[in-house]
Amino acid sequence: MADDLGKKLAAGMKAMDEGDFKKAYSQFKKLCVENPNDAECWYYKAECGSLASGMFGAKISNEEIMEAYNKAIELDPENADYYQSYGQFCISINKYDEAEKAYCEAAEVDESRSSALYSEFAVTFFDNVMASYGEIMEDPKARAPYAKKALKYMLMALELDPAEAKNLL
Repeated sequence: MADDLGKKLAAGMKAMDEGDFKKAYSQFKKLCVENPNDAECWYYKAECGSLASGMFGAKISNEEIMEAYNKAIELDPENADYYQSYGQFCISINKYDEAEKAYCEAAEVDESRSSALYSEFAVTFFDNVMASYGEIMEDPKARAPYAKKALKYMLMALELDPAEAKNLL
């Protein structure tokens, strides 16, 4: 049975690689029904749903995608990649608090990648805010809370406290 699941997952990934997200999504959705306790099925359903809705305008709700990521995380809470991907998705839909939480969980699960995860969150978060709010962010006062959060995570990535960073500057 596990080998059969592996083949079905590979077929779904192949459809994704070929850009047939509609086919891939329906395959992963079916696999989640058939294998409700398999984290990979849920993860690939979420990933495919995110790509299909984001790049190709498929009618897959953000809530459905978030539920799939959360189910994968629930089933395999030690997989930092699941948290990281969920965080990336949350940033893309402007759910910044949820993204921050996911990145922190990923860093906790895989401490060896914490610096990379914190810096990725900082840069991706700040870039998304700047793109989402455009001209508003040209005002330093409007930008300040977002820049402060991004800077906090960059300092965490570098393992510097604010006083030390200020001293270095």
